[in-house]
Amino acid sequence: MENILKLTDMTMQFGGLKAIDSLNLEVNNHEIVAIIGPNGAGKTTAFNCITGIYTPTSGNIEYIGKSILNKEPEEITKRGIARTFQNIRLFKDLTVFENVLIAVHLRYNDNIFTSTFRINRQQELDMREEVKVLLESQDLYKYRYDIASSLPYGIQRRLEIARALATKPTLLLLDEPAAGMNPQETMELTSYIRKIRDDFGLTILLIEHHMDLVMDISDRIYVIDFGKLIAKGNPDEIQNNPHVIKAYLGVEDYA
Repeated sequence: MENILKLTDMTMQFGGLKAIDSLNLEVNNHEIVAIIGPNGAGKTTAFNCITGIYTPTSGNIEYIGKSILNKEPEEITKRGIARTFQNIRLFKDLTVFENVLIAVHLRYNDNIFTSTFRINRQQELDMREEVKVLLESQDLYKYRYDIASSLPYGIQRRLEIARALATKPTLLLLDEPAAGMNPQETMELTSYIRKIRDDFGLTILLIEHHMDLVMDISDRIYVIDFGKLIAKGNPDEIQNNPHVIKAYLGVEDYA
């Protein structure tokens, strides 16, 4: 199976604190892989390293066989890695359509000035048509004129994912996509993640605290604690791993 993402001995140190300690992780083509662990375990720090927000203290990050160390976040996005955030980061005062259009602009050479003033009008029309098609496919087109902050929470989550899809990623990183959702919304999200994986030919790496979602959707799971990898395997192996039960899952629920 083709390897999409590979972390080799990745360490991220802030002063005397090792937020990530020699982490080794692989994600293969078309997989859904989860990273789980207690709060403060280093999960989001790992995402920030992969997406260029942080440069690891040591180790390497390879995407489709090439190192992406020292690359800026915009360059990493253009190479095919997109992400969402635990706290939704939409342009809250812009419409649904405008939020996705901005993401489409990232793939083109035009800067914001030329795009705003329609210097390349045909390209702008093409991008707007692309946004329309994407919103329709995600059942969001009916909200196209709505201000992002006015949408229900679950729809804002889907909009953030749609905006990530607009960059045409190969690898999609989801940072706690079920945060703040009720059980019904979480169940719908589980189906939605599978659907976009299949419809868009994606590979997905996610961080999630909702264990029902993780165990239901993941092909493989990595468990980290205090920045160190303590277990990896399929959902059955993880649920029955005594180190994981002690560190994270809880004896009562997963003994």
